[in-house]
Amino acid sequence: MKYYTRQTLLQKIKDVYSEDSWNEFVEIYRPYIYHVIKTFGVKAHEIEDHVQTTLIVCWQKLPEFQYEPDKGRFRYWLSRIAKYTVSNHSRKYRRRAELDQEIEIPTSLSPEIEEISDREWKMFISKMAWDNIKDDLTENSRLSFSALMEGESVESISERLSMPKNTISVNKKRIAPKMIKEIQRLQRELG
Repeated sequence: MKYYTRQTLLQKIKDVYSEDSWNEFVEIYRPYIYHVIKTFGVKAHEIEDHVQTTLIVCWQKLPEFQYEPDKGRFRYWLSRIAKYTVSNHSRKYRRRAELDQEIEIPTSLSPEIEEISDREWKMFISKMAWDNIKDDLTENSRLSFSALMEGESVESISERLSMPKNTISVNKKRIAPKMIKEIQRLQRELG
């Protein structure tokens, strides 16, 4: 390991972003950062995460850092970053806990939201019911009933599929009860 003075090592990291210099920086200062974070009362299983975050912030901030020994030691700067990292995490954690506590599930919905919710639910259940029964139908039965569900007229379906109107009506009368039964089953199961 090369032993630069701290100022030389800092300058080399700032000017060149040398990987070797950064690795040396980490090797020298990681134990110090670890100890500082530990003294802030951080749980043992969280310390390493805070050390990593502190090192990332150092990496980001070192190019702007101006080492002026008469204004303070470099380790004070590292300690301030470590403290900021821990405080920022704690603030985020407290805010997350506050948000979790603030979330209330309403006991009633506005009429508009209730209407939207009901409409979407009915469409969801209908589609699921259709997906559950359609594979048991012939292709023509599937195509004709699907077109009816989408609002296409019997005349139009008859012409498009070259299928007699009577067959379309019979398919509808045969498939509709299966759909209703499946929708009811899904409503019971899914609420």
